[in-house]
Amino acid sequence: MNQEVNNFWKGDFVRQVAIPRGDLAACSEHRFVVPRDPGQLEEASRHLASQGVVILSASPGNGRRTAALRLLNTLGVTPRPLELFDLEPEWSKPSIERLPKIGGQGYVLDLSELPEGDPDGRFGRDLANYGNDGRKKGWFLVILASPKEWKGAWVEPTLEFTVGLSSPDAKVLVKSELRARSSGDRVEWLDDPVFTGIWQSNPPAQESRRLARIIAEAKQRDLAKIVDEFRGWHDHIEGLLNRREPRGQGDPSLLSMRATVWAGALLHGGQFRSVLKAADALLEELEISRASAEVLADATSSRRLAAAKISTYGEQAFHEQDKHDLAPAILQNLWEEFPTQRELLRSWAVSVAADLTVPEEDARRVTKMLLHLATVRRDGDILDSIGTGLVGRRRQLAVEALTAAALDSQIGAYVRHRLYLWARNPSSEETIKLVTEVCGGELGVKKPGIALTRLRWAAGQSPFGSRPVTEALRRLVEARPAEVREAVGVWLDDDKLRIQALVVFLALASSESGAAFLLRNAEEESDRRRFVEAWQQLLTTEDAREAVDSQLTKWGELADRGALRRDALVDLLADVYEPAIYRNGLSRFFADGSDFVESFWGQVLTEAIVRSKRRREGRTE
Repeated sequence: MNQEVNNFWKGDFVRQVAIPRGDLAACSEHRFVVPRDPGQLEEASRHLASQGVVILSASPGNGRRTAALRLLNTLGVTPRPLELFDLEPEWSKPSIERLPKIGGQGYVLDLSELPEGDPDGRFGRDLANYGNDGRKKGWFLVILASPKEWKGAWVEPTLEFTVGLSSPDAKVLVKSELRARSSGDRVEWLDDPVFTGIWQSNPPAQESRRLARIIAEAKQRDLAKIVDEFRGWHDHIEGLLNRREPRGQGDPSLLSMRATVWAGALLHGGQFRSVLKAADALLEELEISRASAEVLADATSSRRLAAAKISTYGEQAFHEQDKHDLAPAILQNLWEEFPTQRELLRSWAVSVAADLTVPEEDARRVTKMLLHLATVRRDGDILDSIGTGLVGRRRQLAVEALTAAALDSQIGAYVRHRLYLWARNPSSEETIKLVTEVCGGELGVKKPGIALTRLRWAAGQSPFGSRPVTEALRRLVEARPAEVREAVGVWLDDDKLRIQALVVFLALASSESGAAFLLRNAEEESDRRRFVEAWQQLLTTEDAREAVDSQLTKWGELADRGALRRDALVDLLADVYEPAIYRNGLSRFFADGSDFVESFWGQVLTEAIVRSKRRREGRTE
């Protein structure tokens, strides 16, 4: 248990997350659909039973996690069903030492996105040993791997328990999902010739489930429309973007019309003025002048919107609303059809959200649309652009969006991993502020362990006295004091985390609730020792001097006002200043008048000198 706590709060570790009951429903006997290629699941089951570990090699979205849960749920080699967990690694490199080893448990570990650099050369061999040990002691592991990433010399020892996994038959899976959604009466729709092309292409499991959702939610039997929506309104978007030009006097150019189409998708439901502004911003990104003369010579606003097939209702602008999810489909099409321009597109989209002349509600729409695009495509570059591009007054939009995404049951793990990478790796000041604010908000209240580990890394890239770190810890200490106390205690006891721990400690000391928290905990001997040592280290840290002096001055004022317990604070700080080497800093509190001795800092100095004298006399005796 102690080892697990140390891994949790200190260096690399792997978090266990209980599998939601709804996820297990998809792998139940009446609903699960086997992979299309026969024998794959049976082969994987044999490897798991005989070697304790199996690697399912397949692209994300092909149903591999559901297959993994099915394997663990039907293993049948233990007296009772396994308790199942997803594993969320937070490590610089994969390490078997960090994986849990508890009998009666089954684990799913997604290694589709490996950290930068290959794992240790022993990783594959260690993984085989971990599986053999688990088979004997009752734990079992299924790893989800991407064929593009799972390669290299370190993979060789894993080949004997690696199984390629195909998606289930799409039509069979859609039928199963329709019945699970209480839409079994629509199964016969699937035999219509309009679906033939879909069955021939055999889309992966994730897409098949999306098709089942579209069919189940359809208000009427319009099969062609269902297929169009499933295909991302491809034909509609192609026709929209590729009309002939010029069509007539006063019509916008093809590029101007396309820019309006894309801007309308980015701001679907926003003010039409914001759509036009975003379209012009894209043209400017393309170095097409939008000076007053060019704008006035261009098509009128109403013609631009009409050419892009955007309708207005009052102040709001919408793409065709009878085409469900058309707006995100247009943006996905943009990213797919122009892959060489993604950096420019990211810069443009984020700049629209960051533009303070765009109403905040419209900027929020842009942020949510970008987040949706990033998670659907698993595009970390879009998330990075949000993290670096939304600064100042608009950073709160990024905080809101990333917090919601980090807590989402479907995409949360991916977004939390991105926050971890930002906090751990060298990042811009604005990105670190963003991570700090996310971790100090709702994410920290609901998932304090996840928030605190990222906050520690972010603190390591923050200056002493950082206001964002102080505010984040103030919120956490008010909402989750037990977790904060445990984490900070572990960090202060680890010399390798010295700077991070001291930034966190000073941030705690910099709010009234944090200071009161430290004083309360210092009544325990171990916390008192940490308190004294932390302040002494801060007093001798050059980079911290200004922030430390400022905070100590504030503490004296708070003690004089009665906001902090004066007697407790004098007692603790007397221990801090008892060694003469630390007392030089107190000279700035000296006063010319005779009242210094009676002042708060006078009492600290007096008590420190008394204790120092006692200590010397004790050694002499």
